[in-house]
Amino acid sequence: MNYSIRIFKTKNQERSTKAYASVTFNKCFIVTGITVRENKNGELFVSMPSYKSKSVDDNGKPVYKEYCNPTTKEFRDELYGNILKNFKEGVNEYEVKGLDDKMEIGISLNTMSGTNLEAIGRVYLDKCFVINNIKVMTSEKGSFVAMPSQLVNRGDEGKKYEDVCFPITKEFRTELYNAILSEKEKVYEKMNEEFIQVDKALDGVETPFR
Repeated sequence: MNYSIRIFKTKNQERSTKAYASVTFNKCFIVTGITVRENKNGELFVSMPSYKSKSVDDNGKPVYKEYCNPTTKEFRDELYGNILKNFKEGVNEYEVKGLDDKMEIGISLNTMSGTNLEAIGRVYLDKCFVINNIKVMTSEKGSFVAMPSQLVNRGDEGKKYEDVCFPITKEFRTELYNAILSEKEKVYEKMNEEFIQVDKALDGVETPFR
């Protein structure tokens, strides 16, 4: 798997957020909203795009969860290291070549009982990066995939939701979304089979209501 990094330094370097960055995997899937920040000790670190969850920590403060993140220490160190290195050197664009051009896709979904939410889950890229909060929604036109999004203030345009990470080619969008919808069907089929097995097991069993 290959990936490229783009870095955009902020105008006010006195603030803790020093730069914004994006990472594009295999020229077909982009992750935005990555930041380079400085802590109170003057140390730089990479922060993935995150959202405030409904959970709180032991001090009652909200817990923030990442929309996407590396899943292995090796890739985390590599990716974050490349982002920080190029920020320090003033390099705006940087490309990393993998062992090959292939990018393995893994999908994990859980069924949901919401009004128009059918499933929620994750997409794994090459077993080293995960995109969380992938949703399968339903509408009058059928099921569709919704990528993780956040509310962004666009000035005169007002606030609107924008995807944090998403396919950037028509071909990969079709491939990925079809794979997610296919996995949703498999999950529902398995769930229905389990219901049938339970129903068969209970058939003929005496209950207090019979």
